[in-house]
Amino acid sequence: MKIIHYCVSALLLFALAGCERLEQDMLSAPDDTSIDRYGLDTVKLGEKRPEAAKQLQALLNQPMECKPGKTGLGDKRKAYRLEECTATPTNGTVGKLWNEPLGFFKAVFVEDQLCSLELQLNTSGDYEALYDAHGKKILNLFGKPDEAKATGVLWQRETDEATLKDLGDGKVRLEIRNKQVMQALHHQG
Repeated sequence: MKIIHYCVSALLLFALAGCERLEQDMLSAPDDTSIDRYGLDTVKLGEKRPEAAKQLQALLNQPMECKPGKTGLGDKRKAYRLEECTATPTNGTVGKLWNEPLGFFKAVFVEDQLCSLELQLNTSGDYEALYDAHGKKILNLFGKPDEAKATGVLWQRETDEATLKDLGDGKVRLEIRNKQVMQALHHQG
């Protein structure tokens, strides 16, 4: 029953005609227990800044622009090192991920560890082609979705969360974050 729910929901998201292929992909997707941390092919949440920045820079057309700062986490009185890195678009793109143009990029490091990634893929708008090209890869990175709707897919673990959202006009937003750290940053005074 759960697979049928995922199949129907993912069909709406990707506008796929064949449910059998999606169902097979979902069945072969790894379980949460076999996935260490969420991330992209080469970089995962929790990685130290030097290695993570090197891997992320490989996706971009120009060097990342990073703004250092300090922040508290929730109600704790300690100041933590925060660094937000973005990229400036050139001709509407900041780089490429999985051979798809990136229209937006943001990485957040807290205490020199990668805590959040926000990316926007600017695709051709053909979601069946997007799924054909990247669906298995996405399922292998994040496992079986915890929630799938027409507007997006959500993966959750105890510490990590990943969302894939359809923004329309071929734009797809991918957010990968450490739930506890990013919620504490978001809820600070």
